[in-house]
Amino acid sequence: MEELRKCRVCEEEKPLTEYHSAGIKNGKHYRRRKCRKCYSHVKRKYRDNKLQWFREYKETLACEGCGYSKDTNSRFSIQAMQFHHHNNDKLFNVSEGVYFGYSKEKIIDEINKCMVLCSRCHAEKHTK
Repeated sequence: MEELRKCRVCEEEKPLTEYHSAGIKNGKHYRRRKCRKCYSHVKRKYRDNKLQWFREYKETLACEGCGYSKDTNSRFSIQAMQFHHHNNDKLFNVSEGVYFGYSKEKIIDEINKCMVLCSRCHAEKHTK
C-alpha cells in the first residue's frame, strides 16, 4: 500500500510521489508538506509579489548619468533602468536575484553596490 500524506494547503490526502523531494534529513528521505501543485502555486505567488515590488521600486529610480526618470520623461520605461556594478564585488545580477527568489534585503544590498543608469548611459559606461 502506498503511503499517503495530507497537503498543508489543499488538505487533500495524496501519495508521497505527489510531493517534491526536499533532500535527506537524519539519513531519511524527506518530502515537502505541500503537494506539487500547491507548492508551485505558492512559489509563483511569492515570485509575482517580488516582481511587482521590484517594478514599483524601479519606477522610483533616476539615472545617475543623465537624470532619466518617471518625473523627467513622459515615455519612461522601467526596462530602461539598469544596475551597473562599478566594483568587483558583484554577487549576482539584480534582475536574476528577483527571479530566483532572493530576499528583498539581499536584492537591496546588491542594488546598493550599483550605479542606477538608463540603458543608454549603461551602454556608454561599458564602451569607455
